[in-house]
Amino acid sequence: MKRTVGVKWGNLKTGIILIAAIAVMLWASLSGGGTSIFERKGQFVCFFKNVNGLVRGSPVWMSGVEVGNVRSVSFVNLDSLRQVKVVGRVKKSVWPMLTEDAEAMLGTIGLIGDKYLEVIPGTKGKPVINNMGVILTREVGDAATMFKAGQDAIDQVRSASDNIDALLARVNNGEGTLGQLATNDQLYHNLTKLATRLTKLAADLQKNQERVVSCLEKTTTSVERLSEQVNSNTGTIGKLVNDPQLYDNLAATSARLDTIMHRINTSEGSLGLLVSDTALYVEMTNLLARINNLVTDIEKNPRKYFKFSVF
Repeated sequence: MKRTVGVKWGNLKTGIILIAAIAVMLWASLSGGGTSIFERKGQFVCFFKNVNGLVRGSPVWMSGVEVGNVRSVSFVNLDSLRQVKVVGRVKKSVWPMLTEDAEAMLGTIGLIGDKYLEVIPGTKGKPVINNMGVILTREVGDAATMFKAGQDAIDQVRSASDNIDALLARVNNGEGTLGQLATNDQLYHNLTKLATRLTKLAADLQKNQERVVSCLEKTTTSVERLSEQVNSNTGTIGKLVNDPQLYDNLAATSARLDTIMHRINTSEGSLGLLVSDTALYVEMTNLLARINNLVTDIEKNPRKYFKFSVF
């Protein structure tokens, strides 16, 4: 006689819930993080000098979105720049973005967190790489390098601060030009005197400037008055400028003088003969000589020429 085993509904419901929870957890583990083991993926290769702790299974991001993971990390030592070979895989849906100018670089989640591989998409329209094709890499500084650079900067700042402290100490002690400027008040007094003198000089220059301006104004006024007189035909200058009679008289006089000079040059008239004929000059010279002789003889023998009689 067969025995029947009774299963309570409560136990059955509990089993169904456990199976569903396990299925959900399995699905989440297989499809979480933006990728699934059932989705087709393509693989690419990139080389780094130092991966800084990147391991197999690390996520692959593209524009901040997880699109795959790292398939393998191996040390190859091909040259100084290609020390480590990294094989990554991404979903086929984003594979067209891996063109020949696409790049890969290492990233860190947080400052010192886990590493991931960042893929920078290439230019749209360029040829897409083949499966297991090599893409370029871009080296970025790791945390240790940044810390070292920061420490170097701090050391430089500390050195500069020490130099500034030493300089300020010398200034406070009155050493050098800056020290004298900071501690010696002689320069202050000299500058004060110089400022006073410059102020006085500026005032004198202002007065002289006012005098010059006044003289220029007077000159301008005189010129304006003279111009008014000339324009109104007043005064000698006005007559000279506006009255043509003086010009006509000067022109006529000039013409007469020119005629006289022409007659003199051509030996016309008495004046022309006096200028050009030497005979009159000779006669006058002889006459003067005779007169001189006559006067001399009269002075010597006055009785010869003058007779006096009382009766």
